[in-house]
Amino acid sequence: MEAGVSSEFAEALREIRAARESDVVERALGAAREQLGMDAAYIATVDAREQTIEAMSGRTKSDVLVVGAVIPVDQTYCARMLKGEIPNIVPDTAAEPALRNVTAIRNIGAYIGVPVQLSDGSVHGSLCCASNEPRPDLGEPELRFMQVLAGIVAARLERAHGSMVRLAQRFGAALPDA
Repeated sequence: MEAGVSSEFAEALREIRAARESDVVERALGAAREQLGMDAAYIATVDAREQTIEAMSGRTKSDVLVVGAVIPVDQTYCARMLKGEIPNIVPDTAAEPALRNVTAIRNIGAYIGVPVQLSDGSVHGSLCCASNEPRPDLGEPELRFMQVLAGIVAARLERAHGSMVRLAQRFGAALPDA
């Protein structure tokens, strides 16, 4: 591959990734915070060892919940939600027995999270909201709203990935990991 084509390909990949992060994801996070009246909304990816906060809107009292934070998986609400160890909605985290030994994420009063599931059934990560105070008013309408937003985010991620695959095919290049 020519040097000019390689740099054009790399630049196009950066633009697609930037669009993925800046448009739909930011709007979804802002909508989640506003509609649910939460202090923060974030998207996290989770693997066997750690959770990474990929994007975030707002801020909580927890110093750990910031963009780019990498948290041991056993210290996260999202991993526990994805495994079914806690419900999608935890109106009062202090009252949830499964969260008593979570020490990395402190000062969160309420949590709501849903998987960001791709069309092939795989889970990209989670879309979550956190409140500094308990929120006994959280219920099914808020959960449904988060599920709709997670579906929109998943569709956008798949479109961005499809665009990168088509671009790689056009230039005869391999997609980089990540």
